Formats: sequence, C-alpha cells, structure tokens
Amino acid sequence: MDVACAAPEAGTMPTACRRLAAIAAGALALAAAAAAPALAAPDPLLPDQWPLSDPVAIGAPEAWTQSHGKGVVVAVLDSGVQVDHPDIAGNLWTNPGEVAGNRRDDDGNGVVDDVHGANLFTDTGDVADDEGHGTHVAGIVAARAGNGTGGSGLAPRARVMAVKVLDSTRSGNSALLAHGIRYAVDEGARILNVSVNGDATTGDLTAALRYAGDKGATVVASAGNNSRNLDLQPSFPAASKEPAVVSVTAADGSGALADFANRGLSSVDLAAPGDAILSTARGSRYEHRSGTSMAAPYVAGALALLSAARPDLSQAALRDALVSSATRRSVLAGLLGGGGLDVGAAMHAVLPGDMWRTSATGSQAAPPKLRLRARGRVAAGSRATLRWSATRAGGVRRWQVLLDGRRVASRGAGAAGLVDKRISRTGRHRWKVVGYGRGGERLVAATRGFRVVKSR
Repeated sequence: MDVACAAPEAGTMPTACRRLAAIAAGALALAAAAAAPALAAPDPLLPDQWPLSDPVAIGAPEAWTQSHGKGVVVAVLDSGVQVDHPDIAGNLWTNPGEVAGNRRDDDGNGVVDDVHGANLFTDTGDVADDEGHGTHVAGIVAARAGNGTGGSGLAPRARVMAVKVLDSTRSGNSALLAHGIRYAVDEGARILNVSVNGDATTGDLTAALRYAGDKGATVVASAGNNSRNLDLQPSFPAASKEPAVVSVTAADGSGALADFANRGLSSVDLAAPGDAILSTARGSRYEHRSGTSMAAPYVAGALALLSAARPDLSQAALRDALVSSATRRSVLAGLLGGGGLDVGAAMHAVLPGDMWRTSATGSQAAPPKLRLRARGRVAAGSRATLRWSATRAGGVRRWQVLLDGRRVASRGAGAAGLVDKRISRTGRHRWKVVGYGRGGERLVAATRGFRVVKSR
C-alpha cells in the first residue's frame, strides 16, 4: 500500500511532508480550494486519520454507533474520481436509468453513459480524475470502512456521485459549476460537496444554488485558502447568502483555525479538520493534503450520517442540527459564525432520548447521567476547580476534560472526578467532560460555564 504526500502548489516537496497545501487558483475562474456494527477487517490507515481516530476531534466514533451513512448519495463536484480505487469502488452511486458502455444517453439527461456521474466538459460519464483532488475529497466522505484496505471515510457506507467540473489544473468556470449543481440535484443527490472557489459569482451560479435549496438539497462549500475575511473579500460559492449553502473553513489538530484558512463571522458557518488529512489518491494510493477543500467533505459526510439516521428530517433541519451543535471553541471565537464540527453531538440532537440505539439490535437502556460542579465566578490568576460525578456510567472507560475546547486532563474510569487549573484570562470560559467507552465511543458528555473576573 502506497502512502504519499501531495506536492505543494509552489516549491519542492519537503522530505518530511506532514503539512501540505491543496490551494488552488482560479480562472473567472473557479478552482478547487483546497456500539457500531462490527467491521469485517480493520482499516490499517485509520489510526493515522486523526479526525476519525481521535474521539474528541469531531465525535466520529460516537456518531458511528448510530449511522454509517448507508445509501445516502453525496455528489462530489470536483476534478473527478478514480472509480476503481479499492476504497471507493464499492461506494459509488449508480445511475439506474443508464446502460453502461452503449454510448447512448439512455435517460435523456444530456450526458452519455453517466453511470457513476458526469464529466461536464465532455457531457459523458468519463469521470476519471486527472488531478487527484476529487479522489481525495471523495475518500474523506465515503472511503469504505472495514474492508482491510487503507482508511475510512466519515460516512463509509454513503454513495459518491462524481461530477467533474474541474480540469487537470483544478480550473473550471461558474457555468460548469452551475450545470454540475443542477445535474447532481436532478439525479437525486441532496448533499453536494463543492470544494471549489472563485472570487466572483454569476447569475447562473446563484440560480443553481437557489434551485438546490428549492429541491431540498444542501451545498457544502469550502471557504478557501487565502487567509482572508470573506465578509470583506468574498469567495464563491462559500460566501453566497443562499440558505442551502453551508460554508466550511479548516481547523488544525488543536481545533484552531489553520493558518491558510479563510474566515468570516457572517460568511463562514463551521470549521472542520483540514490540516494534514490522509485520504485516497490517484493510482489506488493514499496521500496527505491540507486545505478547506479537505474540511468541507467532513461536513458533507456528517450530513450523510445524520441523513441516514433520520431520513424523515429535511436537509434544512439536519443543517440546523449540525451548526447549532458545533463546539464553540475560544480559539475560533470572532472568526466564524459557528464552531467546530461535532457530528457526535449533532447525532444526539437528531436522535434525542429513547431514539438513541444502545445496541445493534436497537434495545434501549437508561442513558448515563453526568453532573458537573464548579464555581460560576473565579478571580483571574487563581485556580478554577471542576468536580464531576456520574450515574449509570459503568460502560465508561475513560474521562476527558476540556477547557474552552482544549483537552486539559484525561482520567481512568475509577479516578476521582476532579481537575483544577490556574487561569488568568478574564471573560467567559467553559468546562466540558466526556466519557468514552471501550471502543472509543462517546457515552456521555456535559458542559458547565464560568466567568473569570479581575482580582481585586
């Protein structure tokens, strides 16, 4: 199995390539911005996929106890997809109205042989990826889990519809993108990942985004990699005001905004992992890339998990659950409208109370309860103390304590529920305690806020 690192846009590849930029330029130009069911065999690269293997990164293990995104179609509007990649081939959308290889437009949608998607440069079904960007994005969404190969996507049973709107230089235009949005929606996709950015928009693109919303779809758009404020210098479609658009910027492993990532209080909705992301690559390989292009598909995958768990809910309701449950980290405050992606919390939001399955058979048990105790006001420079206790938490094997979104302590199940930390910065702060089970699944969590005031 080959694992590589994508070369940066400028300069030579470093010897130890851990952080790489998948940053595009445009021509209007649009360009790419850069207890669960048992698995048959472990994915050898999953431990190296930090957003998925770290239980507190985005809450993936918790969400996987309820959903793997089975059958949900996610359209990837990008540079194409390697359809025979061993970690993607089993999760491709198949057009039921098309006959493969007969060189005819069987379903009359204007695209010939669009069996697994469409190449909108040629109006054919040849979605081969000649750059690698789209294959990487597709793997973040839905690389197959439990097949003993490579890693996993966030929604490892979702279906990928490949829509090629970028060429081998990751360039395209707004007309192609608008066409791609309409194609994906008309073919049944209700989650569209658009890791594509341009400095201007057009009436065609705005109309296509509105069309997606009218049809009940969500367009997950990367915010872009220019280290700029989209409220002042927009990038599209991320900065679109259409309600169907969810704009996503990139966070690093600490939960802070990545140094290349765009921001905007009114233009950017969420932050998701976008730094040193390991995923599928051309040539049936795997590689690291960085960019908001990598962050957006985590949000698309999260929506796929929620959609499979609650197919009765609208995309608007699922979007609201995802955004409202995002972790409000102090390191993101003032940089974007929402917080950091937490699909585990979002899953609890859409599966409240006794809707949460506690076993593969769907049997119910009383959920654990967690109580936090802390002073509501602390003088700057003194120690803030947190105590916690839990009932019905026999399945918890590890407790993690976070302060303002950063881990400050980890305790075994039998350890005393006590943490204290000296704190000087005045203002509002928040404790969070999370209990994890044997398999890394999140069993219970609670938060408590407090304020640090100037000492007299």
